[in-house]
Amino acid sequence: MKNISLFISFAAVLSFNLNLFAGDSSQLSIKQAMDLALKNNPEIHSAQQMLESAAHNASAAKGRYLPRIDVLALASKINDPIMLDLNDIRSSIIGASAASYAGAGGADPSAFRSGLESSIPSFEKEVLNDTFVRVMATVVQPIFTGFKVSANAQVKKQEKFVSEINFQNAKNSVLTSVIEDYYRVKLANKVIEIRKDLQSNIEGHVSNARQLFDNGMISKANLLRAEVALADAKKDYQKSTMDKELAVILLNNTLGINTNNLTLTDTMEMLPNNYDEVYFTEKAAQNNNTVKLLESKKIMLKQKHKTAVGNLLPNIAAVGEYQILQDKLTMVEPEWAVGLTASINVFGGGSDINEINASKAEIAAVDAQIANVKNLIYTAVKKFHHQCETAKKDYEALESNKALAEENLKLYHMSFKEGLATSLEVVDAELALTKIKIDQAKAVFDYNSAYANLLSICSMSEEEFNSLNN
Repeated sequence: MKNISLFISFAAVLSFNLNLFAGDSSQLSIKQAMDLALKNNPEIHSAQQMLESAAHNASAAKGRYLPRIDVLALASKINDPIMLDLNDIRSSIIGASAASYAGAGGADPSAFRSGLESSIPSFEKEVLNDTFVRVMATVVQPIFTGFKVSANAQVKKQEKFVSEINFQNAKNSVLTSVIEDYYRVKLANKVIEIRKDLQSNIEGHVSNARQLFDNGMISKANLLRAEVALADAKKDYQKSTMDKELAVILLNNTLGINTNNLTLTDTMEMLPNNYDEVYFTEKAAQNNNTVKLLESKKIMLKQKHKTAVGNLLPNIAAVGEYQILQDKLTMVEPEWAVGLTASINVFGGGSDINEINASKAEIAAVDAQIANVKNLIYTAVKKFHHQCETAKKDYEALESNKALAEENLKLYHMSFKEGLATSLEVVDAELALTKIKIDQAKAVFDYNSAYANLLSICSMSEEEFNSLNN
């Protein structure tokens, strides 16, 4: 399913790029914006590289269960050759032989002894030259390491899991930013449109007011009020264009492309959502990545505690050695050797016991953090769901208010032309309708922004977001 989704995302990005090359460079939907952000955002690239690094570290940790084989080459120079001197034994043999010869009545014992001295070679032999070379293969197979190897493997496995969660968090964060920034630009465009309509309407009102003033039907104050309203409308319009520039910059940064010449094709409306608060509460309880990260941290701390306990236990390993250059060996060096090694820490200054107690305290602290975060998550779901509902109700209430405001504005325009309403009343009616339209657009933005954050709190994946929104 995940591979299919990745293929669809890739196809969407490819289609978007082909459209650009084909000349259709003016369209950008929210789905295309999401695909581009997932493809270009540096935060996602960084998280993906960290995930690859953690995967390699997890594989490396498994290798510690296997034997370690090394080939060691050694070239040495010592101060003097090492000699084996047994001439004392030679002297004893010669002396004993000469005495036996003399005791047997042999003639000229001294000559016999001299003959032995000259015929028996020296009992001195070079054991090791002052320069020598050794090449050997060594094997070490851990048998029992006080749980350190297994604990390290579990920690690296959890670090990989943490990197996967961070990668998913990066995607969730970017998708949330895409929704907010996309609809922020849509809101800015809508406000510019509304401000432009207001400016056009006020210009028409000023023209009418000037004619009525010239005909003596209204006072100078009414004309001045209309002209002041036009100046304010122009100023607000300019401010709206500056707000759009900032919104576009934010969207460009999130997507990693320049969207200045693109038209955002999705309509300024609320994203579809057919699920209630209970659904999102359960989803957050099951999927929230912050809780998963804390639970993973707890597992790693348990492995740390396991290692601390293992420091009090012996380390046992099987070892082997094989001399590759056997012709270089001395008479006292074996061609190969195998055996067992064992070591145990007898006294470490109490550090091992303190590490055990410290790891217990850290685990208890993480348990408290998990309980606190679950409460915060529940509160956040309530908050963002409430914001969605509030924005939806505000929009519906403003819809009925807009109809009344439009009717009210028509009446004031007609009354003004008849000299029965003041310019101030017409301007106020125009501003009231404009405020309702802007508040409606802002209610849509507030809803979509809160909905995006609600999905992020629930750690929704890209696939789940697409399924929720067809």
